[in-house]
Amino acid sequence: MNIPSLREVARLGTVHHMLFGRCTRDPDFHTETLHRLITWPELDTFDCCLPFGEARQQELARAIRACGKVHITFAPHLFPGRKLSFSSPDYAEQEQCRVLARYFIDQAAAIGARYFIFFSGGPSWVDGTPEHHRAFRDFCRWLCRSLAPHGITALLEPFDFTVDKKFLYGPLDECITLLEEIGAEHENIGMELDIAHLPLMGEDIVSSIHRARRWIQRVHLGNCCMRPVSDPFYGDNHPPIGYVNGEIDTPQIALALRALADIGYLNPSTKGDLVIELQPFPGRSEKDSLRDNLQRVEDAWQLQASANQLAGLTP
Repeated sequence: MNIPSLREVARLGTVHHMLFGRCTRDPDFHTETLHRLITWPELDTFDCCLPFGEARQQELARAIRACGKVHITFAPHLFPGRKLSFSSPDYAEQEQCRVLARYFIDQAAAIGARYFIFFSGGPSWVDGTPEHHRAFRDFCRWLCRSLAPHGITALLEPFDFTVDKKFLYGPLDECITLLEEIGAEHENIGMELDIAHLPLMGEDIVSSIHRARRWIQRVHLGNCCMRPVSDPFYGDNHPPIGYVNGEIDTPQIALALRALADIGYLNPSTKGDLVIELQPFPGRSEKDSLRDNLQRVEDAWQLQASANQLAGLTP
């Protein structure tokens, strides 16, 4: 029974600004490390944002467009998401959000991005009012309209709503309901499902993938830490897969890959994006940590393939 290799069914990538955390504080480091990352042969795709400074942005935009990677995705990590909220019903705050969003949309277009990841911001689902929900739905429509001329798809990323970020969206089923509403009006919207967020959201990995199957266009693989609170990686801080106090290692990734194969996301004809989002292991380099996690994902694919081969199944 022939089992396709992981590379035959998936494009592998990483998140630049998480792997090189200092880049959000040091624009020259941001520039230098992004130049480095786009040459790594281990990667087929990546998520990134651009540093502040027009000269740096123009230099990187040219390099990214020429790098040969595919499905490049813009993630606005320089947006102050704990200070401003795309869900705010306050007129002035909403206009400030859109000024910054336009700035990031221009950058996404400049690098030839296929996707643009976004999120709701606070307050939490529990504290949200109808006005917050209405404001965010309006923002989603505005974002889709603004991205459409550039051929870019908006990807909503569900976040925890009780533990760390405490965002409005939020519960997975509510995210799906929102996407059904906005998707009926705009074709360029989908979901970026982050496996690392699911434990924080109280969600089961396999069930989440099957419920969101219609909307998943990109997947982040990662880890989270829910205990102890004193751990520096506690919450949504993306320790590497396999971190000692984390919730996710090879067995959990194997469950996710099996479910993604079952829904057709991982298959040789289209391939799905599997983007590892991690901070480095303590005391280990960025590249060594990424290689470790790439191997864990490969091991997870072999683990689920072997288990299902024994059951007479193939991906």
